[in-house]
Amino acid sequence: MATADFAQVLDELDALESELDPIRLLVDEGEETFGHAPTARESAFRQLELAVRHTLGSARALIEQTQWEAPEEELEVIDVLVEEDVVPERVGADILEIAEFTIHELDEHAWESDGLYDRMAKSVDTLSDYIEYVNHFLKGWGE
Repeated sequence: MATADFAQVLDELDALESELDPIRLLVDEGEETFGHAPTARESAFRQLELAVRHTLGSARALIEQTQWEAPEEELEVIDVLVEEDVVPERVGADILEIAEFTIHELDEHAWESDGLYDRMAKSVDTLSDYIEYVNHFLKGWGE
C-alpha cells in the first residue's frame, strides 16, 4: 500500500485551498465589512459549497487510495476519516455541520442568514485544519 497514488487527493486539497482563500480574505476584513457586502457574502457562500465538494472529493479519493471500505452515503466519507484517525472527531463533526448547512440552506438565501459571518469564519478554520490533518496523514503514509 505504500505505493498509493495520492495525486487526486492532492488535487482536491489544492482546489479546496483555492476556494478558501477568497472566503478567508472576506472574513479577515471583519464582521462589519462582511455585513455590508451582500454580493461578496453570496459569492463566499457559493465558494463554501465548492469547498465542501472538494473536501468530500478528497476524502473519497483518500479512501479509495488507502483501500479502506468506502461508505455508500456521500457525507459518511468524513466518518471514515475520523475512524481511521486521519482527522479528529471535532473536525469531522464540524465538517459535517458545514456540509449540512451548505446543502440545506441552498434555496433559502443562506448568505443573508443571521450568524453567517461566524459560520464562515469557523468554516475557514475547520477546512484549513482538515487540509493540515490530511497532509500530515499523507506524509506519514507508508512509514
